[in-house]
Amino acid sequence: MNGIERCIDDEIPFEIPDSWCWTRIGTIFTLQAGKNISAAEIEETFQSDLYPCYGGNGIRGFVNRANRIGDYPIIGRQGALCGNINRATGEFYATEHAVCVETFCNIDVTWACFFLEALNLNQYATATAQPGLAVANINTVLIPVPPSAEQKRIKNKIEVLLPVIKIL
Repeated sequence: MNGIERCIDDEIPFEIPDSWCWTRIGTIFTLQAGKNISAAEIEETFQSDLYPCYGGNGIRGFVNRANRIGDYPIIGRQGALCGNINRATGEFYATEHAVCVETFCNIDVTWACFFLEALNLNQYATATAQPGLAVANINTVLIPVPPSAEQKRIKNKIEVLLPVIKIL
């Protein structure tokens, strides 16, 4: 962090394959909260000229402008379900209660969604009446990252197994 090399041996919770690496979330993702929008601007029903509006718990409604375009994992950052993961693709509006996760370093977006969900980010929320996640805290979480080809294999296996698991 901060461009200073530090030994993290005492923080590593388990061994990973040699081809994987340990890094912090803030090193491979850029996390940015969306923008405030008034409730009066949010429509409940979809119309062809409107964009999905993501809040902390997923799609909150539809609005007449977008503030993001692309393919992003979205982390809910406020409320009882903070830390939940949604995915937004195309043009959409992210509110201040949604954290857009921009991937880089050859990180597969689908793998990122699965991995972020598996992290149970809610455990990093403040323990107050209205739980919340601070981007600065999430950025410091240490995670194991597989190479790109392994991310794709993991993603493909999960996509095959998830429907089977949901039936059970």
